[in-house]
Amino acid sequence: MLIRIVDIGSNSIKASVYDVQNQDHKVADKAKLSFSLGEEVFSSGSAGSISESSQDKVAAFIQGLPVSVNGEKVHFTFVMATSAVRSAKNRDAFARRLQQKTGFVLRLLSGEEESFLIHMGIASKSGIGPQEVINTIDIGGGSAEISWSRGYDYLFGHSYDLGAIRLSQRFLKGKAFSREALEQIQELAESEFKTRFKGDAPPLCQRAFGSSGNIRAIARMVEGVRGGPFVKLIPEITVGSLEDIAEISLGKSAQNIQSLFDITLERARIIMPAVVVLSASMRAFGIHRLAISEAGLREGAAYFWSRHGHLNLPVDGAVPAA
Repeated sequence: MLIRIVDIGSNSIKASVYDVQNQDHKVADKAKLSFSLGEEVFSSGSAGSISESSQDKVAAFIQGLPVSVNGEKVHFTFVMATSAVRSAKNRDAFARRLQQKTGFVLRLLSGEEESFLIHMGIASKSGIGPQEVINTIDIGGGSAEISWSRGYDYLFGHSYDLGAIRLSQRFLKGKAFSREALEQIQELAESEFKTRFKGDAPPLCQRAFGSSGNIRAIARMVEGVRGGPFVKLIPEITVGSLEDIAEISLGKSAQNIQSLFDITLERARIIMPAVVVLSASMRAFGIHRLAISEAGLREGAAYFWSRHGHLNLPVDGAVPAA
């Protein structure tokens, strides 16, 4: 059976079709709209609105998705939205307009539900042991999700308003990456983590995984800084490598960062807050090395469907949270 998961994120809109059978899921098709709702929603420094033209652009992308893949009909389509839509003043109007134009009901994920799906998507593709504790970190445009599980038993997770676009709009405002911005973002992230974990600290993990386009871009930046031989020795992201990137990037504009690390200009405009948040989270939770995963939210939804035959996730608050 083919199902399609559409992820309306802060930095892009992605759609993946999965062949779901025998409690397994495999990607059959992918599509992406490189369009940032986060730039619009977070531009004012607080929650803004999604314009009608942006709503129509997202709807047109979904309407244009093929009804079949390799001659097989897509049986179900699920449309989910995350931080940018969650933060938008007119999120209810957006959901209504999207349903009117596409026929699909928008599922606006809570932060806890997003954390859960991202984590289980990564876990489903990581070959974890039955009692192995793993941690996952995902830094999107509007939020960062950090979660833990033991085996396939989800322990807890949380969504923080520490996304790359959100923080870029607040602390960089199109200017060069400065020491002041670094310290402000770092202080905010550390404060968020300490506030969330007032009591017992989360369990130490045997392995940690990072996902999202931002973290994958950071991995490429690390490779550029450390060089081939070092990366072969330690292929994972380390706190030290993130600190090196931050120091090298001080005083640099987005154009300078793009040239220095060979990343797109769009990514260079927002990547440094993600670097600082990732470094702060790894220090806060005792993570020494972070492996990279290609899985995430959409894989988590496909995983859940393959086990349960539906996407009736636990209601907000029922999913364990830190």
